[in-house]
Amino acid sequence: MNLHEPDRLPATGPGQPTSEARPIPRWGLRQFTSEAGRVIRSGLPEEVWVEAAILAVSTAGSGYTLDLIEPHAQNASTSARLRVFVPPTVVEQMRQATGEDPDVSSLRGSGAWVRIKPSFHPSRHLQPTVSDLQPVPTGSSLEQVRDEARLRLIEDGLFCHQRQLPAPADILRIGVVHPERSAGYADVLSELERLERAGIATAVSFPASFEGSGARQSLCAALKQAGEVAQAEGLDVLLLVRGGGHAAGLASLVFEDVARLICTFPVPVITGLGHATDRTLLDEVAWKATDTPSKAIGLVQDLIRDRAERIMIDYRTIRKAVNSSIEQQAQLLQVRRERILRDAAACLHQHESRIESAQQTVITSRSFLRTRLDESLQHLERLIRELTGVRSGLFLAVLKRENRELERLRREITCLLQQALDRVGLALEGLHREIRALSVEGTLARGFALVLDHNRHPVRHVAQIGGAPLSLSLADGTVQVRRADPTTLTK
Repeated sequence: MNLHEPDRLPATGPGQPTSEARPIPRWGLRQFTSEAGRVIRSGLPEEVWVEAAILAVSTAGSGYTLDLIEPHAQNASTSARLRVFVPPTVVEQMRQATGEDPDVSSLRGSGAWVRIKPSFHPSRHLQPTVSDLQPVPTGSSLEQVRDEARLRLIEDGLFCHQRQLPAPADILRIGVVHPERSAGYADVLSELERLERAGIATAVSFPASFEGSGARQSLCAALKQAGEVAQAEGLDVLLLVRGGGHAAGLASLVFEDVARLICTFPVPVITGLGHATDRTLLDEVAWKATDTPSKAIGLVQDLIRDRAERIMIDYRTIRKAVNSSIEQQAQLLQVRRERILRDAAACLHQHESRIESAQQTVITSRSFLRTRLDESLQHLERLIRELTGVRSGLFLAVLKRENRELERLRREITCLLQQALDRVGLALEGLHREIRALSVEGTLARGFALVLDHNRHPVRHVAQIGGAPLSLSLADGTVQVRRADPTTLTK
């Protein structure tokens, strides 16, 4: 045994100079325990889940002391061991989660996940305190609970209820049930934020605990809250993501009350619980089940993408049909317009011929009447000359007779002239009605519209429509219009 003087440092090896040896500090006991506590506090997380086997249970005041050993230990003397304190608050927490008084002593010899808050006391050294305790049930017991829950859901007709829901038509609001601090949820959150920035969908968060004694109660509360939001404000799909972790943490996902809330949820539920090898009861009753949270949000993105592609296909189909219909109607209107113009031109030509014929009739009648009047005048003058030397009485008699004849001729001429004028008036009135019916005002009164460009020129083709305002003339006035969508006005 080598003795060293104070403040002298031993060499690290034979022949090694003392100047290169690592110094060994000299502390008091309190300084050593303080430094050990600082190292523990800085080196260990504030809380940590520890998997262990419960070797012994003993009461300690109002709480319990657990002697923990690493699970599946072969040699107790060489295995890691730790004594922890279970405060009364954790026991009460277990009572609220199960609804029964927990028998902590019965945990002796079983495995558990223990949530530990490490601390260090200068006189009592390392003092781990339990903040949560989750016993690890055996595989057979979990399988029995899951089988019983599955059977009851099948008997109630709820087991396949989610799978019978149709795929959401539009995904605008996404609900997410997730652990508060989870790497898997961080990946999902980044994708949800990207969808929200793009204006595609918004997310509603429902944090829940998936591990610990209160996991079952926390999951039920989060699912009930999500159901209320879905009923009141509307959700299109619900994601249930966990993001990895130990398989023992899936124990809370086999109970009937959690699965029943999934079965009766009003919108499709997609699970991503982070285990490709472990299929839980929630995966069996969900609308769709995926291995990981990333695949769950990927499935939502695929649904959104498929819906967008279907909408684009429908849009192109509708646009093609509308353009085809517009083109057919434009061709039909053009044919009708040309036919109306031809018919109007033929009708105008026909009535112009009638008007010319009526004018010729009037001229002929006027010439005939003038001829008859001239003949009558000549006959009267002849009679006057013949009666110049006749007695006045005879002259007056002849004059009266001639006056009567003249009056008769006047009435006859007047009647003939009036009949001719009436026939011409009726013809002119009919022509006026037909011309007025074929005029622009008459066409507008029958329900048609006249489209004029900014230069007051008629628009006959779709290609003539530019970006300038158009005048739409109707029967009761004119309005200014503008082309709404250039892409829909295709020839």
